[in-house]
Amino acid sequence: MDQNKLDLLKTEFSFTQQQMDKYDQLSMTIKAWAVTLWVASSGWALDSGKKEILLLGIVLVGTFWFFDGINKTFRTNYKKRRDEVARILRDYCVNGKIEKDVCSPQPPTYSLKGFFKNTITLHISLPYLLFVLISVILFFV
Repeated sequence: MDQNKLDLLKTEFSFTQQQMDKYDQLSMTIKAWAVTLWVASSGWALDSGKKEILLLGIVLVGTFWFFDGINKTFRTNYKKRRDEVARILRDYCVNGKIEKDVCSPQPPTYSLKGFFKNTITLHISLPYLLFVLISVILFFV
């Protein structure tokens, strides 16, 4: 019985890590689109001489920031479960048995709890804040 639980836990550990990797890649894609569209809108604003277009860039940055925050929240949900499974597997390596109340698979629920906390973490917010700051400076120059 422990072998079946062990196999399920190893599979779940691998699955949760794959999900985290997927969300990491999605985060990079979101940031790439944010940079691309911000540069395009800023270039358009500077080329046309219409500074109001810089406000469009700020709206675009805010939209991508929002989606990156949601993405980070989903990734965090999977990380919590992956860490829990890792703890169970580590205990198995030390004790040679799995606790009776362990249930696997148990994928995380998609809760947006902590969304705002994840959105304002430095590694998520810094690029977006820089884009907004540069846009505001360009608007008033």
